[in-house]
This record gives sequence, structure tokens and C-alpha cells, in this order.
Amino acid sequence: MANIIKTKGIVLNTKPFKESSLIASILTNRCGKIKVLAKGVRRPKSKICGALEPFNLDEIIFYKRESKEIYNLSDAGIIECFEEIRGYPKKVNAAMVLCEFFDKTLPAEEDDDHSFIFLLNFLRKLQDIDESTVRHFVFYYLLKALSGAGVRPHLEDCVRCHKTIKYDNKKIDFSIGAGGVVCDTHFDDTVVFLNNKTINTLEQIYNDKTIQIDSDSFDEIEKFITDYLYYHLNNLTLNSLKYLKK
Repeated sequence: MANIIKTKGIVLNTKPFKESSLIASILTNRCGKIKVLAKGVRRPKSKICGALEPFNLDEIIFYKRESKEIYNLSDAGIIECFEEIRGYPKKVNAAMVLCEFFDKTLPAEEDDDHSFIFLLNFLRKLQDIDESTVRHFVFYYLLKALSGAGVRPHLEDCVRCHKTIKYDNKKIDFSIGAGGVVCDTHFDDTVVFLNNKTINTLEQIYNDKTIQIDSDSFDEIEKFITDYLYYHLNNLTLNSLKYLKK
């Protein structure tokens, strides 16, 4: 027997299904990430066609059956459509980066109110920032999201032997494979060299400090995080991330 569930949710992704329907991936505040089938939503007269735009915050009603992986959507209404984001292509791209991250990394239907609140706060703050700071803003939040995914970089000491690392050098050995800074003894073939200032920037981010990332540190963080996501999150590649460069 189906349970009728009413919850808030952020639309992460949609894809066409047959001629007139959509399958939507939605991050909810009650049920975690779910997939729903919206029958007939692509028809011109559908009353919920606008509700399933990417990164909308909706109130949805769906029928949950234990034996199914995709549930039938009964109704959806827009709570926030983030118009201030949709008017700027760079901000739209930024919203899609975080939506893609959660869509690809969150397990299905795992109770995760933290990710819902995190993404919602990101979208609300994204509305108000200057478009010139969008790339820095995205990488700041993407780095923070690594903590929720359980793969936060280890920066305090050598990740393998816990030897104190002196940060007075210009370059610090960071092992992508080990997931943190390493001493000379534990140098491996996945080590990248990060500037002392970049390490300090990462520490400030994880200590919840608002910082301005300089261009040199930003270039290193951009390269580092792409490799880090791929190595630690099942070969994860964020397709939307590469378009932030344009």
C-alpha cells in the first residue's frame, strides 16, 4: 500500500521520460534524495510544469511504495524559484554545480536534513553575491560540502604518521590519494604541491571563516579539488564545473 508523503524538496536534476513525462531527482528535507516520475508534466497544460525547473524549492506530494525506486509525483508547488539566480548565467551554472554534486554523491533516501539546509542556504546566498565572485563562492561551498561527504582533507599534520608539518615552506606536499598533507617520508605519486597560503586558506574555510581567495591560491584549489573529487568519490566528475571558467 502506498504512503502519501508531503515534503519540501530542491530539484537537483530532471530527464525526459517517454513523450510527456519527466523523472526528477529531488533532495527533500524529510526523505533525503528521492526520484519521482512526473507523468504528463511536459504537456503544455500541465499545472506543475514550471515546478520542476532545476534548483526550485518546491512543496511536493508523492506516493511512496516500498518496492519501488521511483515514486509517482502527485503534486508540486513552487516555494522559491530563485529568480535572482536565473537572470545571471554564471549564477545558474553555480547552482547547477552544487545540485550535481549532491545528486551524484548522496545515497538514495538517506535521512539527511543537513545537506538540504546546506544547499538551500547556498542558493539563498548565491542570489545576493556579485557575479564576479561566483567562482570563488562555488569552490568555497564545494570544499565545505566535502565534510558532509566524509572526505574532508586532512590538514593538521601528516595524514599517515601524524608528524608535525612545518608550514614555513613555500610548497607543501599534499597527497591526493591519502587525503591530506604528508611528510617527506610518506611522499607518494599522487602528491601535489600546494602553496603555504593555499593550505592556510583551506584551514580558514574549514574553520568557518569568511575569506577572500587570491588568484594564485584559487588556481591551486581549482586543480586540487577536481582531482580530489575524482579520487575520493568514485571517479566523480562534475560536468557543470568546467563551465565556470567561461
